[in-house]
Amino acid sequence: MDKFTSRRRATWQSKAPLWPFLAAALALAIGGGVLVSLYASGVLLGDGTSSGRAVVWIKTVSNIVIPALLIGAGVGALLNGVFLSPAGRHGALKWSGWLMLAAALGAAPMSVANGMEADRAGYEIRLKEAVSDARIEARRAETDFYRRLYLLTRFQGVGLNALRTANGLEQARQGIAEHKGLLATARRDYDAGQAKARAALAGAIVDTFDREAVLERFDTAQVTRKAQMEKIWAVHDRLVALSEEEVNLLYANRGRWRPNAYGGGTVDSLPLLNQLRRIGRDRRDAAAEHDRLYSEIATLDAETNEGIDRVIEAAIRK
Repeated sequence: MDKFTSRRRATWQSKAPLWPFLAAALALAIGGGVLVSLYASGVLLGDGTSSGRAVVWIKTVSNIVIPALLIGAGVGALLNGVFLSPAGRHGALKWSGWLMLAAALGAAPMSVANGMEADRAGYEIRLKEAVSDARIEARRAETDFYRRLYLLTRFQGVGLNALRTANGLEQARQGIAEHKGLLATARRDYDAGQAKARAALAGAIVDTFDREAVLERFDTAQVTRKAQMEKIWAVHDRLVALSEEEVNLLYANRGRWRPNAYGGGTVDSLPLLNQLRRIGRDRRDAAAEHDRLYSEIATLDAETNEGIDRVIEAAIRK
């Protein structure tokens, strides 16, 4: 106060121009928006769908608006306390609004970029999970079959020593029956697995053209793959038949052979030996055909997966 007039003494702010302080406040607001967008803007992953994209962009807008309101209000209060109020000037609310807008403009580029990346990354995760699930389902029947077959042959063999025991014939025939059962289950479950694989792909790909491109590749490959798998199941039928023939032959001639210490046996009958050799050749031929067929299936799967992956990568980059 002026002690002679009782009026408020003029401050230096009342004589200073507004624009330097306003420029500094705008710089603070914009800088604060940029800083927040770099380090404190949480995002949600999208899933490629319209509803998922809407959620991502609602979150993105909130990442812009909420920090802008706080930063604009804070810088506006600072501007008012440092300059406007001491200078006796009005307009604190108006300038705070402009500062909020400036903060929003500063936060928008990075927040929008984060939102776009979150939308793309979420869709990428969803697609890759679907592709992985589809490939697991497509091979599940085969994987389960070979895993269980390994356990069967590992822990319930039909070797010569087993046949020499009291219940050897029963054990051998039970093992062959279980091999048949595993084969029947694999055949039954194969189509169901392919249907689940196709559904996983169809349900994850949002774009119609991308979905049709992937499913066309999948369906085309499945025609050939199913035919090859039928040949493989037929090979296993032959292997089962050879096991049955071998077991019956050995049991019928159990006095003409004896097991040795090396897991094989010594045969005293030339006709029996020739029959066993023929069974062995047929089994090796069947095993070689099995490996050839599975190699062709592996090549087909690799080509199909490569084509699907190209479509998926293109879909992710859209």
